Amino acid sequence: MPQPLVSIIVPIYKVEPYLRRCLNSIVNQTYTNLEIILVDDGSPDGCPQICDEYAAKDKRIVVIHKKNGGLSDARNAGLDICKGEYISFVDSDDWVADVYIEALLNSVSENNADMAIANFLRTNQFYKLSIPNYDEVKAQILQPVQAVKKLWTTEEIIFVTAWAKLAKTSLYNNIRFPKGLIHEDEYTSYKLLYESSKTVFLDIPLYCYFQREDSIMGEAKPSSIRVLKARVERYQYFKQNNEKEIMGLCLKNLCWDLIFAYGQRKIKKLSIGYSAEEIINIYRTAVEDFHKSIYNNFKKYVILKIFALYPQLYLIYQVISPIKLRKI
Repeated sequence: MPQPLVSIIVPIYKVEPYLRRCLNSIVNQTYTNLEIILVDDGSPDGCPQICDEYAAKDKRIVVIHKKNGGLSDARNAGLDICKGEYISFVDSDDWVADVYIEALLNSVSENNADMAIANFLRTNQFYKLSIPNYDEVKAQILQPVQAVKKLWTTEEIIFVTAWAKLAKTSLYNNIRFPKGLIHEDEYTSYKLLYESSKTVFLDIPLYCYFQREDSIMGEAKPSSIRVLKARVERYQYFKQNNEKEIMGLCLKNLCWDLIFAYGQRKIKKLSIGYSAEEIINIYRTAVEDFHKSIYNNFKKYVILKIFALYPQLYLIYQVISPIKLRKI
């Protein structure tokens, strides 16, 4: 039986100290029918030379040297040329177990699924992942709505990230990462989960996420503001698809995030991706949608509605009050 080609896309920028570790873990996969796409995103260090060095030794490696455009642009560049039936993303400062692709591909094939997800290990030190008996782990088989609902569980991060996944290339036919935005996977992963006929989750660490001090996660803005635009788009996406339960899940915190962002936009003049007027218009619609959802809480709705009618009251509250209303 022919083995399907799997494309592994690695976006690369200023990771010279870590790149060989990442590439070694990929070229030494137990599953060998790979197309390894290294996207040099205009890296100013020794990464371009390392990419070319590995390509000269391994004919499965394809190198793209391009002008710097950011993580999303680099991932999209790989998507635009990949030839595999399946796609997996690996970040260039991370590394994977030698059975990473084998385990995910077997899970997809055995369960007739469109996507498989492995758990991960967060670390700031290097050590080799050894997973000799991955096939003994019972896989969770998730239908689209079940998979999306994982975004509101303690397992959220692994369902959000672009990495630690193997997906049919066809899922990306109409999906690309948004250029110029951070937390780019927040804009895409929920669509992949929803469009996948079935998703398999392997609760075993096949992926090592290397936590660097200069990570994007260290940005000063509150997390609710960093991902606000993505969360708004997610809510609107499920509203358009008439998925009322998921829409309600989106709104449980989004209403508070929106009114908080409105205050930050007006008081601190933070750039959020929306004008203050746009935020309050989205907020007013979201409050009414929350009221209609199965998660409706009348007391919370009344407070949110007051701010919808008189947003200037929230500006006063945000300046003078230590009480966190979102807990009500």
